[in-house]
Amino acid sequence: MARSAPRSSTPSRSPDRERIRRPTSAGARRSARPARGVLGVVSTRFAEWIRRRQGPDGAVVTLERRRIYILPTRLGAAFGLLLFAMLLGSINYATSLGFALTFLLAGLALVTLHECHNNLLGIEVRYAGAAPVFAGQPARFGIALTNTASVSRYELELRAAGNGVGPVDVAPGRTAVLSLSVPTGRRGRVRLPRFSVETRHPVNLCRAWTYVHMSAECIVYPAPAAPGTAPPIGTDDSGGRSAVDRSDADFAGLRAAVPGDPPGRIAWKAYARSDELLLKQFAGGERRADVFRWSALPGVDTEERLSIIARWCLDAAAADSSFGLELPSAFVPVGSGEQHLHRCLTALALFEADASEVPA
Repeated sequence: MARSAPRSSTPSRSPDRERIRRPTSAGARRSARPARGVLGVVSTRFAEWIRRRQGPDGAVVTLERRRIYILPTRLGAAFGLLLFAMLLGSINYATSLGFALTFLLAGLALVTLHECHNNLLGIEVRYAGAAPVFAGQPARFGIALTNTASVSRYELELRAAGNGVGPVDVAPGRTAVLSLSVPTGRRGRVRLPRFSVETRHPVNLCRAWTYVHMSAECIVYPAPAAPGTAPPIGTDDSGGRSAVDRSDADFAGLRAAVPGDPPGRIAWKAYARSDELLLKQFAGGERRADVFRWSALPGVDTEERLSIIARWCLDAAAADSSFGLELPSAFVPVGSGEQHLHRCLTALALFEADASEVPA
């Protein structure tokens, strides 16, 4: 009688068995994706509905009752389940004290619901500006919360794109300024996303909130190159950097100061005597301005070129030198001071986008 072939103790891994196992894990992944997709669609639809219902917001928004939404928190949902369990127990055992305690706690929950909703009424939300930043730094949008009611408002928070700030208490007639941080990845303009003003006062059983859609933006400068990148030396006509020599300059008098003049040359003693801003003038020393041109860096990538020119502008401003900027689509005349530096860096930030919008 023929014996059958000996069987191996190790199970064989046939292609058919592998083919059967793979759909199980893939099916689990596919079943998880629709769940996340459904939540994303619901959230997007809800946000669009709120935007249509409220319309665009201006620079100042006063919170009214119709635009404040409220839902229970996780703690509030657990508290509601506890009340339901207490009610079932009171019905089952017919205990009067159980009914009294259940209805007392339910009444307190309704009172906290009302107080949480009213905690946002009358709050005035105002955009307080955003200082320019360099690419990679978070843009900080200032949001001022003013309490126009006659009672204090407690535990107010701001939240946008997963980042929150607060809580803060605001007394009647007072204003609290909070900064919302928005990450920046590249130069240009970054807009303030939709943000919420919310509160969980008094006992964190429910969350009342409202959405605000403000058309606010922040200028993002290009990230400057590493220190030590010196501009090419040349003349004003060649587009390089002109030398500045004040070694033999003599004091030549005073003139009225104008916006953009360097603070280091203001005659502060004369200002203390006459309350008039005067600028010191010098003569006898050769003084030339730095003109940073796009053509001074041939063969360099656009973003790297903008970073290098930004470094030149920062170094020139730190040295209290006068400098100008010439790009293919924008020109900033020679000047000095913080406002002039802002104009140059803004022109670099908006290059090839809307670089013609340079603040005056």
